[in-house]
Amino acid sequence: MNVSNASQTAHFNELAGQWWDELGAFGVLHAMNPIRIKFIKDLANAHFPPQGLQNLKVLDVGCGGGIACEPLARLGANVTGIDASEAAISVAKDHANAQGLTIDYHCTDVKYLSETFDLITCLEVVEHVDDLPIFLSNLAARLNPKGLLVLSTMNRTWFSYLVGIIGAEYLTRKVPVGTHDWHKFVEPAQLVELIEPLGLRAISLKGLNYSVLNREWHIGGTLKMNYLAGFLKV
Repeated sequence: MNVSNASQTAHFNELAGQWWDELGAFGVLHAMNPIRIKFIKDLANAHFPPQGLQNLKVLDVGCGGGIACEPLARLGANVTGIDASEAAISVAKDHANAQGLTIDYHCTDVKYLSETFDLITCLEVVEHVDDLPIFLSNLAARLNPKGLLVLSTMNRTWFSYLVGIIGAEYLTRKVPVGTHDWHKFVEPAQLVELIEPLGLRAISLKGLNYSVLNREWHIGGTLKMNYLAGFLKV
């Protein structure tokens, strides 16, 4: 069964050349990336003392052009990045090489991997897959015992529809039209309900919100828009 979405993969193939343009189609992801990386780093420091991310075996699923893989590699992790978009993987490889970073990139689906990892990240991806339960099961299967799974996604609320789709895609055009399907947004309780039977326990659930006043993203506050979730494999 194919859990990835073919039309979404084609959409991101078309946008692949903009992955490292901070003012382009992925500008919002660049803006929130430092906060996402801090969340991942803090969880790794808490659950893999004393080394944290140092030499940790990390898989980034749906890595796109590598904007999360590269900072994780700079923090000392041994990073593998996978994505369904061949064009995005090509961009990721070229950019990592230009930066002198060693990151293992592959155009593949997580279900085809045989190795396991200490930490799996999957950022702004679950709202794009066709079969969420199977996709999450595949993620859990690739995680080592006591390993961490970190997800970030969008809550399915009227607020997220108005801001994330009407506002971001149609009014301000900060995100290309057609990037999101509101019906695939995932409520936090739904995410926990799907993941915990897979042998993982929710350990952190925090809002990822934008401050208009400070013009930056921060962790905390409401979960009604974007949120970060950390799970520990027990």
